[in-house]
Amino acid sequence: MLRSSFIFNNDSLPLLATAIHNGHGMPRELLDSCGIRDADRLREEDPFTGEIAGLFPNHMILATSRFAIDLNRSAEKAVYLEPEDCWGLAVRRQPIPEAVLERLRADYSAWYKLVGYQVERLLELHPFIVVLDLHSYNHRRGGPHAEPDPQIQNPDIIVGRSNLKDVHYPAASALRDILDGSQYLGQALDCRLDVKFTGGNFSRWLNAHYSDRLICLAVEFKKTFMDEWSGEIDRKAFSELKRLFAAAIRDWLGQTYSLKF
Repeated sequence: MLRSSFIFNNDSLPLLATAIHNGHGMPRELLDSCGIRDADRLREEDPFTGEIAGLFPNHMILATSRFAIDLNRSAEKAVYLEPEDCWGLAVRRQPIPEAVLERLRADYSAWYKLVGYQVERLLELHPFIVVLDLHSYNHRRGGPHAEPDPQIQNPDIIVGRSNLKDVHYPAASALRDILDGSQYLGQALDCRLDVKFTGGNFSRWLNAHYSDRLICLAVEFKKTFMDEWSGEIDRKAFSELKRLFAAAIRDWLGQTYSLKF
């Protein structure tokens, strides 16, 4: 029911990039109960983050929608059942059958076990690894023709560090410093720490279970590279963003961890 890909092209690199909200696929068992239009689901997902994760040799990308299973929530909240679970949206036309619900929860547990296995496999090869938990977010909540939401609460990139030990704060700040002020779409990119999104269950789980052996940073990209209402991507802007981000990560790994990729 849950579809994801785990690609490891360079085990010698202690870096793993993830895109757990990338997917749009909805299991057949849930289509009858889903109360949200396809376009509305897409708007609340993180399309194209899988392409950003794919910039790095080791990555995992979800193909299944967060509206089936949200891997960035706790096990108890991973399946949206009521509008209050997902921004007031009428998520279900009818209740999910108990047998289907149990399968979804079993898939959630199995996926986390698989992540644990892959992380521990990398940790057998490296004393310390870096995980990038990549997401994107909307900034035109007022409608397709409304003005963008105020920049003061909507930076171009957010680096979330709430789930980190204090000892890792300087590393998060170092990435922010490299990204902030970079030239993007003809102006200085605005990157800040812990604005709006500070990290969810996935980064919390990794940082708690492997606190001395990895750092997992939650990174949120504002959807400046696409029309969040139509789902249409601006390939030129997206290519620029990917180039900028990959270069920043390369510099950050070298400066902070003496790593090369």
